[in-house]
Amino acid sequence: MTQLHDTTESIKGKHLTKAERAQIKILKQENYSNRDIAARLGRAPQTINNEIKRGTVRQIRRQKQNGKTYDYEYHVYDPD
Repeated sequence: MTQLHDTTESIKGKHLTKAERAQIKILKQENYSNRDIAARLGRAPQTINNEIKRGTVRQIRRQKQNGKTYDYEYHVYDPD
């Protein structure tokens, strides 16, 4: 007899989907912790931590004032 329905939402070792990555971005913008995000997505906290570390990019904002240029850098998670 074959099993017709899965009882687990995600199988260990599978990649995150684009929808999950988009959800991570939204939840990080709302200042959720990695553990809270993991609980909402049904994933391990370390998986979320690895994804955020892998997908974080450095961005620079330049501001010119009185002939001087100031660079301010900040980090943003980008799911793409």
